[in-house]
Amino acid sequence: MLPVEEPELTWRDRLRAMIARLLRPLLTWRGVTALVLAVAPIPGVGESAATIWHYVVSDARTMGVPLGYTVGLLPVAFAGWALTRIGPTAPRLWLLAVTAIGATGAMSWYDPVQILTGVPR
Repeated sequence: MLPVEEPELTWRDRLRAMIARLLRPLLTWRGVTALVLAVAPIPGVGESAATIWHYVVSDARTMGVPLGYTVGLLPVAFAGWALTRIGPTAPRLWLLAVTAIGATGAMSWYDPVQILTGVPR
């Protein structure tokens, strides 16, 4: 009997498997709890941790676009690294949720136009 060769995985299959592996911790009770706590208002403050971080990142963007992206994306990279290399725990998932939501404060719809054309506002 001849051995059956399995077909080589396509790049779409590999990408789908990687995304599923990265999103799997978010679909647990720890992940859901971390996401809820990231957007839940802090008592006495009235804002969530994610909106506070969003404000800090958008304030850094007013000082400079590269600074805004640096302040916004470095913590996301650190949280992703800690989540994938060390392991998913509720505080690490919370950190990833807060930093990912807050990093949107650095983004503007005009940034791709400026990157591609070099034309500022």
